[in-house]
Amino acid sequence: MRAANPKLAADCDTLLGLRYTLSRPDTLNWGDTTETLATWDGVTISGTPKRVTGLELAPYAFRGTLEELAKLDALDTLDLAVHTTEPTDTTPTTPTTPTTTVTPATTATTLPTGLRCTTTTLGGSPTATANRTLALDCNTLLAMKSMLAGTATLNWSQALALTSWDGVEVSGTPKRVSKLALSGKSLTGKIPTQLGALRGLTVLKLDGNQLTGSIPTQLGALANLTTLDLSGNELGSGPLAAGETRGAYTDIPTQIGNLTKLTTLDLSHNKLWGQIPTQLGKLTALTTLDLSGRGLSPRENTLTGKIPTQLGDLTNLTTLNLHGNRLGGDFTTDAGYGIPTQLGKLTNLTTLNLGENFHLSGPIPTQLGDLVNLESLKLNVNRLSGPLPTQLGNIGSLQGLQLSKNQLSGSIPTQLGNLPALKAILLRHNRFSGGIPPFPDPDGSLANVQLKNNSFTGCVPGSLLAAATNDLAQLGLPACPTTTN
Repeated sequence: MRAANPKLAADCDTLLGLRYTLSRPDTLNWGDTTETLATWDGVTISGTPKRVTGLELAPYAFRGTLEELAKLDALDTLDLAVHTTEPTDTTPTTPTTPTTTVTPATTATTLPTGLRCTTTTLGGSPTATANRTLALDCNTLLAMKSMLAGTATLNWSQALALTSWDGVEVSGTPKRVSKLALSGKSLTGKIPTQLGALRGLTVLKLDGNQLTGSIPTQLGALANLTTLDLSGNELGSGPLAAGETRGAYTDIPTQIGNLTKLTTLDLSHNKLWGQIPTQLGKLTALTTLDLSGRGLSPRENTLTGKIPTQLGDLTNLTTLNLHGNRLGGDFTTDAGYGIPTQLGKLTNLTTLNLGENFHLSGPIPTQLGDLVNLESLKLNVNRLSGPLPTQLGNIGSLQGLQLSKNQLSGSIPTQLGNLPALKAILLRHNRFSGGIPPFPDPDGSLANVQLKNNSFTGCVPGSLLAAATNDLAQLGLPACPTTTN
């Protein structure tokens, strides 16, 4: 648009600058990547070449000065039903005079019209002051501060350089806000939709707060994000705003699938529900995907339905944690979906945790034996049935095998008894039978053995009895005779 129609592009920038001089800016769709300029609320585009010719702000209180509209020099229709003077307070919401003395060279390069950040905020140099995108980022953050309850400890202020603001990092050429890390700041309220305007963000961490409501779809516009951590909040809960509807499909926006540079996505320990979007399968750079909850806790994630087969395309994953949801079933039927065989393609995994979902059923896929780098496999507290695949004996790196509280049957494959790195094997509360493999343990690393509530026969190998934590006395079986050479 800039190359074809620079004046319309300038109109667009002016409107973005004006957005936060209006009441309820968060309800405007200005800047939303899903909307074109011609569909922005209250904006009329016409003429040749196209320009902004109409602006109807009647539903909003306009708090700026009328001179701020002067750049829209093609306007022929303007409706300012409410025009107020911004009250004076400690956090002004209208443009202010720079608080530092500027040299003539700096004065020649002024801030974009309608923005509230000063030359002090932007670093005080002509280069910084001329950076419209950084000024827009700064203005967006100031608007967010007023919308997030519980932010009294944040030092965001016009009187302080942006680079010194809590949790804010600036980098790149031209400079943009590239990192926003506000972990454990006691933030409340909802995640501001304005975050979608911070297009330079590579890291967004809002974990460990008390944020409620939905995850904004606008986050899907942050195409440069490599880390998105919203864990440990209460997202998915709280009252809906006027006109807001809860997605019938999921509380995880499908637009998150647009963030193809993500390496870490952590939405764990919230109150999210619905199904896992299949679009997450497009995040092929991911190394960590954590959507976990806490099992029976009613104050945690309760994702339901199938585990998407598309997750098998995330071949860079080292951690996949879906623990403590209700995957495998739903709230209307006892569906009993299984573990996708496609997860066997995730050969870089070191941790796979599908435990405490309660509804996952069917057999353990033999393809999980291809996860040759796996160190921890947790499938406990589900409805899995059938025998243990002998292929699990191929995972030489496996240290922990947690399969308790399922409906697994048959004997323990002798191949499992030869896993060299095994430290914990938890198989209690299943339907296993037959003898127990010898589990040779020359270095004494096997420390936790839980086998009760099965139907084992024969004797208990001495290597298992040596485990520091075990329930073998409850099997009612004798110890195997000690063999000597």
